[in-house]
Amino acid sequence: MIGFAGGEDPFTGVFAFLADCGVIDSASSFGDPPQAPQDAEELTVCLAEVDQDAALAVLVGMTSRTLAYGVQGRYPADKAQDVFEKLITLLGHGTRWWTNTDLGSWNPITRHTVDALVVGTGGGLLVVILAADED
Repeated sequence: MIGFAGGEDPFTGVFAFLADCGVIDSASSFGDPPQAPQDAEELTVCLAEVDQDAALAVLVGMTSRTLAYGVQGRYPADKAQDVFEKLITLLGHGTRWWTNTDLGSWNPITRHTVDALVVGTGGGLLVVILAADED
């Protein structure tokens, strides 16, 4: 379990956001149990805390290449790098980062075939960036 100063737990809000977006996995039509977390506590277990450089690498990778096939994504890598470096500056020193992936393997978060989630908390802000793909 991840500990937070002052009892602040961003993952309750992150899970609620994912649920509101309609991307949370539920039992399949075949009755198989869901592959992804069903509450904030299960979500926490799927995420690893990473340093700023690792978070930046995942953020750039998940937006500049597709997750399933690794072809050109939504943004060119240099544009993604610029955008996310600005985000990191905005959040400030001491920002904590979590992700479910290193872009080579992942812990499923959504009902999609492949997903990448990055959570950052710093400067009084909570940032949630999600990409999903199908093969």
